[in-house]
Amino acid sequence: MANAGGSAPRGALPQPTSQQDYYKSLMPSQLLAERGEEIVVINPGSANVRIGLASAKAPVSVPHCIAHQLRINGNEQDAAELPKKGAVGEGWFGTSSLTASRVDEREDTLELVVSQLKIRSFFSEKAGAGNSDNCELLPKERDTGFEWTNVEDTVSGERSTPRFQKPSTSNARADDADDDFSKQKLDRPKTYRKYICGDEALKIPASQPFTLSRPMCRGRLNISNKYSMQQVCDDIYRIWDYILTEKCQIGSKLRPRFSAVLVVPDTLDNREVKELLSVVLRDLHFHSAVVIQECIAATFGNGFSSGCIVNMGAQVISGMCVEEGVAISSTRFLLPYGGDDITRCLLWVQQRKKTWPLADTDPLRDPLDFQTLEKLKETHCLLLEGEQHTTVDIKCRMAGEPTRVYTVVLSSVNVPPMGLFYPSLLPLEQFSPLPRPWSVFLIRIFIFIADFDALVDVWPGASVCVSMS
Repeated sequence: MANAGGSAPRGALPQPTSQQDYYKSLMPSQLLAERGEEIVVINPGSANVRIGLASAKAPVSVPHCIAHQLRINGNEQDAAELPKKGAVGEGWFGTSSLTASRVDEREDTLELVVSQLKIRSFFSEKAGAGNSDNCELLPKERDTGFEWTNVEDTVSGERSTPRFQKPSTSNARADDADDDFSKQKLDRPKTYRKYICGDEALKIPASQPFTLSRPMCRGRLNISNKYSMQQVCDDIYRIWDYILTEKCQIGSKLRPRFSAVLVVPDTLDNREVKELLSVVLRDLHFHSAVVIQECIAATFGNGFSSGCIVNMGAQVISGMCVEEGVAISSTRFLLPYGGDDITRCLLWVQQRKKTWPLADTDPLRDPLDFQTLEKLKETHCLLLEGEQHTTVDIKCRMAGEPTRVYTVVLSSVNVPPMGLFYPSLLPLEQFSPLPRPWSVFLIRIFIFIADFDALVDVWPGASVCVSMS
């Protein structure tokens, strides 16, 4: 029987009265189907940053780094003083040698790990197969899949050069014009790109006047005496803007139509989250933003409301329990090491076994060295008992010269992963310590919102939702 009063029949769902109520009534799959093309998810990390549309199957993962043109007192550094091997690295990466007690502790841990893995020939005096004479020169045309980054600013150079008008009255005059034009092009001073982001920043020849910067380190903003908060935020903006424009095809004019979901690591404090949110709303010009912790996003993303989340990152391992969508801060644990430390431990083991052919390998300052070791770790490092050997080709690249390929036999490749259970096996001292301790991380939500009032005043048209515990 029809309802004479015009109200909804008994048992029927109430009709939404606004667009906001309509979206609240949708299932997550329906919401992504309707609004996924208008939502950008940003998940920053120490090594990589992942950005993509919510409707996409997978995000775009780009190295979270940027290379700036190197200047000293306003002048470019002399190229003769720059190294020639490999790619541009970080200019102020502080390192410290292991103390005597730390060396002894590491050796004792190594003996324990070797005995547990039952590697009987590890401490034998027989040298490995790291013979630097076993080298093959690979011509550039055969070294496919790799190209050095072009650091010259060709657009600015073309604009700064006045167009040469070629006279058409005589062929001789035309030839003279071509010669003058070529001479003018050669005499023109070389101009460099101001900054280079992502994968391109890791492939800049070391002979070029650039230095590499990473805005995040050990799960925190990489703030130091030589890298201020303002510089870190500026670099984060440039990297994210590059990814959105070049990789996701979302230019600055289109972004006011998009909303952003900022998935922040559990290691950030409230001030760092506030700075990242400022970059999203003020600099990148998104219409609205949602902030959510990684542990909560991982729980809901897998269809659960409760769980124990362990995040094994490149430079830090974190864990926290989530109960009914609320992160329990008392269950949080943080370990200041990750996959990058295992990568450098692989180099240490091979150098100790005398199987590594390159004596000048430096994964901290040469990104190509680190990428080579990273690929070897991902392919060959497994937690297995017994003798684990593998034959690999190691490529050493230098701009303007043929690639050198070394065929070596790596041994004991199952030792570095044990650093997850025995941290003293890892070379932790090689990373410069952060100026701020890991003691004030997840501030309660009401404190965060109180600090966030200033952001609301800056963007009166923007809307913000914060999900933190």
